[in-house]
Amino acid sequence: MEIEQMLREKDLKVTPQRKAILTVLKKSQSVLSAQELFQEVIKLLPGVNFSTVYRNLDVMLSKGLLCRIAPENGVVMYELRRKGSHHHHVICKGCGISIPIDFCPMDAMKKELKRLSFTPTEHRFEVYGYCNKCNVESMDTSG
Repeated sequence: MEIEQMLREKDLKVTPQRKAILTVLKKSQSVLSAQELFQEVIKLLPGVNFSTVYRNLDVMLSKGLLCRIAPENGVVMYELRRKGSHHHHVICKGCGISIPIDFCPMDAMKKELKRLSFTPTEHRFEVYGYCNKCNVESMDTSG
């Protein structure tokens, strides 16, 4: 889907900053922090400032264009939301690649949540480890 169309579908004004942010996220195979995004966006749009990128991330997040991932290190990461699909991620601690998975652990938890009379309003599920490439590289350097 074209970036301009993505913005219009969410009733967002098409701006060079938003187009640049979405372009970077669309091309990335990993989740990116606001700072990493800024470093890539500035290559496409010299002169843009960090606060503009950060403000646009919040706007696009609130409109459902982006996913926010909060890894164990506390640095919030962003990725483009896959259209019409509830999903979670496995994230490589080596190279940072984020691989979407369609399995949701909430399905397995529904019975227990009902027993506890607990009504979830949202959830996140990320698994951290090493992708095949990083596993192979760590074996190559350790032996």
